[in-house]
Amino acid sequence: MNREPAFKGRPMSDGKDEGAGRTGWEKRLKWVIAIRLVVAILFLGSAAIIQLEEKPPYPTGPLFFLLGLTFALSGLYTILLPRIRRLEEFAGGQFAADLVLSTGLVHYTGGVESPLTFIYIFPIFGSGTLLGRQGALSMSSIGSILFGLLIDLEYYRIIPPVGEAVSAYLSPSFVLFRVFINIVAFFLVALLSSHLAERLREAGRQLEVERTDLRNLKTLYRDMIANIPSGIMTLDLEGRIIAFNATAERIIGLKASDAIGSSFVQVGLAEFPGLKTFATRDKGRVPAEAFEAPFPRKDGTVIPIGVTYSSLRDGEERLLGAVAIFQDLTERKQMEDQLRRADRLAAVGQLAASIAHEVRNPLAAISGSIQILHEELGNQGQERLLGVILREADRLKLITGQFLEQVRLPETPGRGCDLVACLEETLFLLQQSEECHHGIHVGFEKTVEALPVHADRDRLKQVFWNIGLNALQAMPRGGTLSVVVGAEREFGAVEFRDTGDGIPTEHLSKIFEPFYTTKRRGTGLGLTIAEGLVTDLGGQIEVRGAPGEGATFRILLPQTTDNRPQTPDRRHQTADIRLQTTDEGPPQTAGPRLFQV
Repeated sequence: MNREPAFKGRPMSDGKDEGAGRTGWEKRLKWVIAIRLVVAILFLGSAAIIQLEEKPPYPTGPLFFLLGLTFALSGLYTILLPRIRRLEEFAGGQFAADLVLSTGLVHYTGGVESPLTFIYIFPIFGSGTLLGRQGALSMSSIGSILFGLLIDLEYYRIIPPVGEAVSAYLSPSFVLFRVFINIVAFFLVALLSSHLAERLREAGRQLEVERTDLRNLKTLYRDMIANIPSGIMTLDLEGRIIAFNATAERIIGLKASDAIGSSFVQVGLAEFPGLKTFATRDKGRVPAEAFEAPFPRKDGTVIPIGVTYSSLRDGEERLLGAVAIFQDLTERKQMEDQLRRADRLAAVGQLAASIAHEVRNPLAAISGSIQILHEELGNQGQERLLGVILREADRLKLITGQFLEQVRLPETPGRGCDLVACLEETLFLLQQSEECHHGIHVGFEKTVEALPVHADRDRLKQVFWNIGLNALQAMPRGGTLSVVVGAEREFGAVEFRDTGDGIPTEHLSKIFEPFYTTKRRGTGLGLTIAEGLVTDLGGQIEVRGAPGEGATFRILLPQTTDNRPQTPDRRHQTADIRLQTTDEGPPQTAGPRLFQV
C-alpha cells in the first residue's frame, strides 16, 4: 500500500525540465552537506578546547563520536546523492538524522540545561527552506518529540543524566517550562523559515516572469525598430548617438557600430536637418517643428530628408535627450515632380488643342474659298498659284491634325512594331539632319536582329527622333552618339549615349518638365513629349549624366508576343543603313520635325 511522504516541498519538475529541476536540488543538497560540515568542524574545535581543561564539564568522548558520525554521514550523503532519485525524501532523511544527532549532543552536554539546544534550529530551518511549510512542521514535530522524550527519560532517571544535568533543585515546573520554550521556538523557526522560503521562491518566480517579459519586450522592441520603414536615431543631451536602427543606416549610409557612442558631429552628421538647432538650444528643449531639407551623404549623393524630433524622458519626466525619426523623401519628391509635370502637360495639351482647333476652322474656310476661286479663275492663268495655296492649306490642316492627335490621349496599340527596324530608320533620318554635322559620329550596336515591342511605330519614331536630336544638339563641337538596342527580361531596351557637355545634377530632376530648356532655340517640349509617349506606351525612360561626362537616355518598352509588327514605311527603308557622318548635305525631308527639342 502506497503512503504519502511525511513532508512535501516544491515538487520536482518532470518532462523536459526534469534535468534542470534535479540539478537545482542537487546543488541545494550539496550546500546543506557543506553547511553541516562547517558546523561539525566548529563543534569539533569546541570539543577539543573543552578536552584541554583539567575537569571538563562534559565527557568529550561521546562528543567526538557524534561529530565523527556526522562527518561519516556527510560523506555517505555525498556518495549517494547522484544515485538517489527521490531527492526530497532524501533531504528529509538527512534532516531527521541531524535531529537525532542534535538530541545526542544535547544529552551529553547537560540535557535540559544544555547550552546547545539551539542546534535543533539548523535542521528545522533547512527543512523549511528546502521542503516548504509542511516539511518544516514535520521536522519541528520530530525535534520536539526527541527533545521532550530525552528530558522525560533523564528526569525520571530512565537514562542516566550526564553530570548534574537534572539536580534536585530543578522543579518539575522549571523543566516543563524549558521544554515548552524550546518546542515553541522549534515551531516558530519552522513557520518563519518556510514563510521566508516561500516568499523567496515566489519572488524568484515573479523575477523570472518579469525577466522573460523583459526579454520578450526587448525582442519586440528590437524587431520593431529594426523593421520600421523610418530611420530612428536617439541622442543624449551632449549630442552623442545612443541608438541607430537599420533603416537609418540605409538612408544615411552610416553603420550603427560607427555611429553609436560618438557625437553626431564626429560621424559627419553636422548637416543633418535639425541637429544644429538641437545642439545650440538650451538642454531642456527639443525642436518641436518638422524639418525637410537636402542631406549630403558620404558617397556624395544628396537626398531630401524629412525629420521630426521628440523628447526622450525617463520615468520621472526628466529630459534625457531627443529621438529623431526621419524618412528618405526621394520617391515622394519624384512622384510630386511627375504629378507637377503631368499637370503642366495637361494644361499645355488643352491650350495647344484649343489653338490647333481654332487654326483649323479658318483654314477650312480659306481652303473652301480658294477652291471656289480656283474653279472661277481656272481659265485666267492662275491655276499654278491657286494649286500652291491649296496644297499649303492642306499641309497646314495635316500639321494641325497631327498636333491634335499628338496631344490626344493615345489608345493602346493593337499590334507591336519592330524596335530594331524603327530605330535604324530614325537613326538614318537623324544622320541626314542639319544637326548631324561633320564632327559627329553615330555608332549603332544591336544584340538582336528583330525585337517586337508593344508600341505604335510612328510614336516610337517620334520618341527616338526627339532624344536623338537632343543628343546631337548637345555636341555642338562634335562627338560620338552611341546607340545600343537589345532585350532585357520582358523589355526591349534602347540607350542613347552622347559625349556632350553633360547635364548638371540640379537639372536632372527638371529635364522632362515642359518648356524647361537650356538651349537658346529650344522650346523645352521635345523630351517632355518623348517621356509622355514612352509612358503612354507602358514603358520607362531614365536619364543619367554629369557635367563633362555626357548624358545617357535609357528607354524600356514592353515586348510583345505578336510576331507581326507593323509594316514599315517603305519610303524610309534601305538595304544598307549608313550610321556615320557623310559629306552630303542634309536631305530635303529630314524626318519628323513637328517638335523641336
